[in-house]
Amino acid sequence: MDITTFIIAVYCLIDDLVGELQLRKRGPQSTLRDSEVLIIEVVGEFLGLDTESGIFTHICRYYADWFPGLRQVHLTTFTRQAANLWKVKQDLWKVIGQKIPQDPYLSIVNSFPVSTTQFGWSAKITQTYLDNLKHLFEGLSPNAS
Repeated sequence: MDITTFIIAVYCLIDDLVGELQLRKRGPQSTLRDSEVLIIEVVGEFLGLDTESGIFTHICRYYADWFPGLRQVHLTTFTRQAANLWKVKQDLWKVIGQKIPQDPYLSIVNSFPVSTTQFGWSAKITQTYLDNLKHLFEGLSPNAS
């Protein structure tokens, strides 16, 4: 899949999913739509751009025609709007997670072992920590109620 097709696919997916969520209830309408900010962030992360300024600069340089309001906003405005959408990003992650078929008994977790003795934890504290971690991962499952 080329980058143009990817951007179109992400645009359609996020725009449709954001349409299901109620974003702004009050306040002025932003120059750049919230769905556009989310799309720009997803595409930028896919391209390996790790910072908001890197994403903003790259998209402005190469894809500004796709997002007409982008040339009218400053980097600070874009970054603030992206940061204020944290709850929407979290809700989108849950919605997308529920739409992806998965085995509820099989999950891949990227982690590495850390000895808890280096923190001076006793066996009791370590077990409590591991129990809490287990509940955290169970709660992250999209199929959890």
